[in-house]
Amino acid sequence: MDVFSHLNWYSGNVSEDGEPEKSIPSGKLILVSDTLESDGSFLIHYFLQSIFKSTSNSNSSGGNSSNRGGACLLGLNQSLFNYFNVGRKLGYNLTTENGKGNFTFINGLSTPYQWIKEQRVQQLEEQGIDEEPPLDSISQGFSPFPVIQLTSDKLNNNNSSSNSNSSELVDILKKIYQEFIDDHMKRMAKDPKSKTLFIIDSLNILSSYYSKNKSGSYMDIINFLQYFHTFVQDNSKTCSLVILFHSDCDEDTKFYNMLKYEADLTISISGLKSGYSKDIDGQIGFIEKDENNLTFKKINPIHYQALDNTIRFFHLGSRIQ
Repeated sequence: MDVFSHLNWYSGNVSEDGEPEKSIPSGKLILVSDTLESDGSFLIHYFLQSIFKSTSNSNSSGGNSSNRGGACLLGLNQSLFNYFNVGRKLGYNLTTENGKGNFTFINGLSTPYQWIKEQRVQQLEEQGIDEEPPLDSISQGFSPFPVIQLTSDKLNNNNSSSNSNSSELVDILKKIYQEFIDDHMKRMAKDPKSKTLFIIDSLNILSSYYSKNKSGSYMDIINFLQYFHTFVQDNSKTCSLVILFHSDCDEDTKFYNMLKYEADLTISISGLKSGYSKDIDGQIGFIEKDENNLTFKKINPIHYQALDNTIRFFHLGSRIQ
């Protein structure tokens, strides 16, 4: 089984032959919630694998164009090197997918650490060295293809006031939004029926980095998500947004509750209540929002096992715990 057919079956998204659609629900804001003990990043890789596999199958068979799509990933939690290596294990190559126009990577890790480059320049000047000696590819940073950098002049400003802090976050959120939209528009210009999955991994980095005024930062992020959510709904047939959030990294649960209320679908990753099992890593729960009456319903959870080169999903009770 797979996550999407499980979700679409309960949501009533079935094909003409009565089978559930094996694709990511379109026009949705999807919140993936995990904990430090049960990491949910494997779902990010699973989403990417599913997109590239369906797109490849569609192109090779010349069949259903609705299966074609791509992904735009904002990496705040892991480096491109990590996403690339996991992708190779799961059977896809990000360099190849980028060349096809199916994958875009926004590097959000470099922005907070811009001061490192400035410090290095100062060290070279003190040593009387005019030019940085050539470095090997690993030292230079892993760049198998051009990536988008999030940059802001204000990040080099040491002003610690809460207003300045909030302004920095708003500037970064605007930059993220614009890069996402530009990527979607380029893909739509190439193929009007293709779909784009926007991925933010992970939202905690934005909220924690700008934590001097937490309440203000939280509202800035919620406003950003509401604005983005409207765009996704207006383009419901061609895009969706997935957010990874570590729910136990902050004692303040108000922000997490606001995220769950804003999301159309919340996917929660947790450990097994029965304890350790060598065949099952944990449980995936689903809460879906009904936009018509703003009510929430639980969908039957499933079990999962994340292996080196694949991810398995099971109905509850189908494997011995």
